[in-house]
Amino acid sequence: MQLNELKIERKGYGKDAGKFVGKISFDNELGKVDIRLSAEQCQRLFEVCADGVVETAKQAANELMVSVIEHKTAIESDI
Repeated sequence: MQLNELKIERKGYGKDAGKFVGKISFDNELGKVDIRLSAEQCQRLFEVCADGVVETAKQAANELMVSVIEHKTAIESDI
């Protein structure tokens, strides 16, 4: 089985309003399996992803900082 889709969303209405719910789909040549994810299962997935999100944000911030410093240096050298 191969992961085909992972979808998590915050419900805006009904008994799960305000909670995250999701669906994960796997398929292969024999068929497809869809699994509904509870709010607790979504939370566990977020915990797995959290370190990656933080690391990516740090890398983006560092690249932006370098760009700003290089731009500042270029402006100062033109003055």
